Amino acid sequence: MTQTSKRAGTKATGGSTATMVVGWTLVVIGLVAFVLGEPVGGGLLVVSGAVLHTGAMIAESIRARP
Repeated sequence: MTQTSKRAGTKATGGSTATMVVGWTLVVIGLVAFVLGEPVGGGLLVVSGAVLHTGAMIAESIRARP
């Protein structure tokens, strides 16, 4: 037996879009916290948001390959 799989297409999925939104939200909250005087917590939020956003972008680029 042969198994075949269909690609989801080139459009972004709801999960990856939500991940990008959460990533950007964490970045914004982290920048606000950093400016208001919490450098360590703000920096960690910025880094975690950037990692989430980057992961979602990589997942979409892999999904979009032919």
